[in-house]
Amino acid sequence: MEITLEQLLSARDERAAYIKNLQKRYPGACVAVLTVIAPGPVKRSPDTIRLFSAGVKAIGRIVIKYELIPLVFEAHEKDTGDEAYLVVKTEPGFLKMELCKLEESAPYGRLWDMDVIKPNGEHISREEIGFSPRGCFVCGKAGRACYSRALHTAQEVDAAYRKLLSTLPD
Repeated sequence: MEITLEQLLSARDERAAYIKNLQKRYPGACVAVLTVIAPGPVKRSPDTIRLFSAGVKAIGRIVIKYELIPLVFEAHEKDTGDEAYLVVKTEPGFLKMELCKLEESAPYGRLWDMDVIKPNGEHISREEIGFSPRGCFVCGKAGRACYSRALHTAQEVDAAYRKLLSTLPD
């Protein structure tokens, strides 16, 4: 199903409201959110579902490895792209560092977007914890610069995306 820009922006607003609601319900906890990067108008497909599932499992391994106690660990299936939420009382910088390591652990990890929101509502950036900004998955340069200036054709983006997806185990 193709998604409009209006639907995508609405989903982003709904996600932000949901995060605020989680923070009200669980004061002092940080919220981690997983979404999948999917260029183009289709945000939910068999490929994105596999990628999302791998991300949820990877986060689950972090929870187990560090014996974190999830207050919430849930996934939402949405046409605008699946979303997973982990609410846990831990040091937000530590959680962001572990999620950045996951994003960098495999080529397809570049297609995961794992955010951590502090109890005060601030997002933790990769740079705050010593990681480089995410690069463009087409050319490797600073990703936001390429995206905002549309430096790559839709075909180049799709080819690079398919290449990254091809590294995802079945």
